[in-house]
Amino acid sequence: MNPRTLIAGCLAACLAVSLSGIALASAQAYRLTWRSCGDGLQCAELVVPVDWADPGGPRTSVHVAKLPAMGKSMGPLIVNFGGPATSTAMLRPLSGSDAPPELPVLLAELRSRFDVIAFDPRGLAEPKSGKAVSCDEPAASTSGLIIARTKQDWDAHAAKNAAHQASCRKTVKSAWRGLTSWNVAHDIDALRAALGQDKLLYAGNSYGTVYAQAYLELFPQRVGRMYFDGTADHTQQGLEPWLRNYALTQERHLTRFRDWCARRTDCALHGRDAGKAYDELVARVRRAPLPASAGRTVHEGELNAGASQGMNPAEWPLLATAIRKALDGDAINFLTELAPDQGSASVSGDSLCNDFMPKLPTYEEFQAIEARLREIAPRFGWIEGRFELGRCWGRSGGASWAPHPLRVKDVPPILFAIGELDNNTNYRGQQHVAEQIPSARVLWHGDGHAAWGGNTCLRRHVLAYLTTGTVPEQGTRCPAELIQRVGR
Repeated sequence: MNPRTLIAGCLAACLAVSLSGIALASAQAYRLTWRSCGDGLQCAELVVPVDWADPGGPRTSVHVAKLPAMGKSMGPLIVNFGGPATSTAMLRPLSGSDAPPELPVLLAELRSRFDVIAFDPRGLAEPKSGKAVSCDEPAASTSGLIIARTKQDWDAHAAKNAAHQASCRKTVKSAWRGLTSWNVAHDIDALRAALGQDKLLYAGNSYGTVYAQAYLELFPQRVGRMYFDGTADHTQQGLEPWLRNYALTQERHLTRFRDWCARRTDCALHGRDAGKAYDELVARVRRAPLPASAGRTVHEGELNAGASQGMNPAEWPLLATAIRKALDGDAINFLTELAPDQGSASVSGDSLCNDFMPKLPTYEEFQAIEARLREIAPRFGWIEGRFELGRCWGRSGGASWAPHPLRVKDVPPILFAIGELDNNTNYRGQQHVAEQIPSARVLWHGDGHAAWGGNTCLRRHVLAYLTTGTVPEQGTRCPAELIQRVGR
C-alpha cells in the first residue's frame, strides 16, 4: 500500500474477468468426500489450485466442515465467521473458548433451515483436521508499533515480522502464491459447485466479508443471497483514507465509553467523566512513566496499547478499572489485564497483508500520515494507525490483491448489518462498502462487531433474508442488546 495512492488492482481485476469463465468451468470438476469428524460434524478437503490464475499448477486444500440440518434442509448455507478461531472450529462451540457464547443459539437457528457449511481459508484449519499450518517464527505483536518509542524499535518490529514471513513461506512452500482473498473467492465458487448449488447462499462475518467482496466482483452471475456482518473495507484505494476511518471511529469510541460509564453504576469511573479521566492519565504519563505495583512502570506507548485493547466495548469494564487504579497510583492493569497480544504463528496475517497492504509506506511517510491522524483524532483515535500498520510492518513480497473500489452491478439484494459500536471493522468503512453495491440494504444495530449471534432482532431479520430473500424495510434499526450486558 502506498500512503497516498494504493495500487488499484486493475491487473488483478482484468485477470479476474478473463479467467472467470475458466474458473467457473473448472469448479464443476471439484468434489467433496465427507467423513465423520466428531461432534456431529462431517468434514472434507476441497483440493483446489494454489493460484486460480494458473488452474493447471500446484494444488492446495481447503478444510470444510458440515453441520447437517435438523430436519428438512433448504440446502447448504456457506459461512465464514472470520477469526480468531477457524470457522470450522466454531461449529464445535463447546470445544474451545474462542467461540462466542451466543454462537450455539445462532447455529441452532441456522440448522433449523440449512446444512451449515463452514470453510477455513488457505493455511488455516481446525487443529483436529491435521491441516493447520503453524510457522516456525511468531509475528510481532500487533501492538508493537504502539509501544515503540524509537526508530530502532520500529526496525526490531519489522525484523520480527520479516522472520515470521520467511518461516511461513518456507512452511507453506508453493501454496504461498495463493494467499489472497481473490483466490479464496474462487475456492468459494468451487465449493458452491461441489455442493451442487446453482446460486451462492453465503454469510460472512469480519474477514469473511473480504472474500465476499471478491466473490461479488468475480462471480456476480452466481450470487443468490449474501449476508455481510462486520464488513472489512477492502475498497479504499489509499492507506490514509482507510486509516482515517479507523481513527475517527476510535476517537468517537472514547466518547461512547464515557457515556456508557456515566450510565452504569458498576463502572469503576462512574460519577466522573471517564473521557477526562483518560486525558488526565495521558497528561501524567507524558510527564513521567506511571508507577505500577511490583516496582514496575508504564510508559506512554504501553498506556496507549492497553487503552487500545480496552476500547473494545466488551472490555470497557476492564479499561475503566485500569484507569481508576492508575489514577490512584498503580497502573499495573495496563500491563496485565490489558496487556498487548503476543505475536501469532498463523499465516492469517500474511493473507491480510497481501490483501490490504501489499505495498507499505516508508517510516518517514508514515510519520507524516500519523501527524495528520493526530490532527483529526488527537485524544485517542490516532493510535489506530500504528495498530493497523503494525500487522504488516516489515513484511514484503508475496501474492497481492490490492484494495480498489468495488465494481458490482446486477446482483440480487445484498444484506449488510452494521453496528454503531463496531470499532473492529469500523462502521464508517462498512458503510463505504455498502454504498458501492446498488442492491445493498443496510440494517443498522446498536451493538458492536459480530453481533449477529447475540442480537435477537438482528438474527430474526437475517434468518428471514437467508430463507426467503426478504430484506428489512429501509431505515430498519435493531436496538442494542449485547452492550446492555457488558459488565454484568
